[in-house]
Amino acid sequence: MGVKEFLAKAFKKDERFKELEKEMRIRKMIEERMKPSNERELERYMEEERQKTIKKHLEEFRNARKEEAWHGESILNQKNIFKGHKSILNEDKSILENGRGILNDKKLFSMKKGATKKKGGLFFKR
Repeated sequence: MGVKEFLAKAFKKDERFKELEKEMRIRKMIEERMKPSNERELERYMEEERQKTIKKHLEEFRNARKEEAWHGESILNQKNIFKGHKSILNEDKSILENGRGILNDKKLFSMKKGATKKKGGLFFKR
């Protein structure tokens, strides 16, 4: 199946869907016009009340989830699930502490002795 056939098939389905949707709207409009005005008004009020209750329940649900997210158990306070040890954030070790630390390690920043003894370089004669 080529690209043209695929696109033609996709558009054909889209046209059929639009046609059915249009037919459904027309049917609904005819049904609404056949009803008396009092019945239409009553249905409109009932639909408004239904939407209000849906909105109220949805707000309550969202507020409950928000409270749970703020006050519930956080990931930071839980045990490390991989090792079963305390969380890394609760340990007292520091990288910047005085004494033998990562930043005080001489091998970390040192260059080879041979490279530092040579005089000159790229721009100077040796």
